[in-house]
Amino acid sequence: MVHLIRRVGACVSVITLAAACTAAPVGSGAASASPEHPSPSTAPAATPTPSSSKAFVATADGYTLTVTADRLTLAPGETVKFTATFHNGTDKPIDYAGSPCGGGTAGFVSVPLPSRPIGKTWSGIRQAFKDYVLQQGMGPGIVPALDPLQVNISAASCGEWAISSELGAGESVTSKMSWKAQIVPGVDALAGTVPFTVSVGYDQLNGPPSYPPDYSGPYASWTPMFKELAIKGQLDVVGEGKTLAGPGEIVDAALADKAFSAWLAKKPAKTWSAANLFLTSSPNGEGILPKGASWELDLFREVGVPRNWAIAFVDPFDASLISVHYCNVPCDR
Repeated sequence: MVHLIRRVGACVSVITLAAACTAAPVGSGAASASPEHPSPSTAPAATPTPSSSKAFVATADGYTLTVTADRLTLAPGETVKFTATFHNGTDKPIDYAGSPCGGGTAGFVSVPLPSRPIGKTWSGIRQAFKDYVLQQGMGPGIVPALDPLQVNISAASCGEWAISSELGAGESVTSKMSWKAQIVPGVDALAGTVPFTVSVGYDQLNGPPSYPPDYSGPYASWTPMFKELAIKGQLDVVGEGKTLAGPGEIVDAALADKAFSAWLAKKPAKTWSAANLFLTSSPNGEGILPKGASWELDLFREVGVPRNWAIAFVDPFDASLISVHYCNVPCDR
């Protein structure tokens, strides 16, 4: 059984199909690529450097996506602002994903997580648990826990929701997005490269299923599908924020707790069904979630035994244990 992360960020449930497109930073040396006259290239999406221009262009099917950033190099905790413009260069109207005030574009950054220090070496089931979490633990999006964290940089909503909107021939729509150089609120991004992607969905490919007028059964789920025009680039975070504990030290904090280690030892490793490890942040705290930034560490045991689990929260800076919560047999949560 796979356990989904209990708290996930807002997302748009839209499946996109990649369109043949190109992207290049304006002024980067790509021939004849410019905001006014973008031209396709067979080269892969270009990666900007601090000395590159800050505008990128992708084209497909007569449509153009232009993305500019007010900076490509920033310090931990600073903010980069993106402006994305989708232009319909054809003589026919086109539908694009989302509401008119949202501009149709969405994006994300892939923010690296700390990987060291590894921390101490344990023995027996405690070391087996540490290895299990670091090697098989999952993070948001059901990806390996130590993979870069995908942070959405979607345009601010104006409250007007729509599956798609129309863009007239020769018209453009613009949206603005920003990313503060943080992993989660309260935890600055690490120095290094942070890839970003900005995309727009267009030309809706499917419609909702139809039913006869007298139909009274269950309705099937439906997801709108669009072609996609995307731009990929990278930001450089330069400088050092507050020092972070490594994920190994986060696991150590739980293992050093006598009550947790005693709970862990009560069932063999073969009962483990899933582990989660991820950074989270709550402005006020809610339920068992503490206020501010923390690492959440979960272990679920339900292979051959009734379901039970433990959830620990650990300070991301000094690796001090904040709290541990248990749901013991019988556990229906």
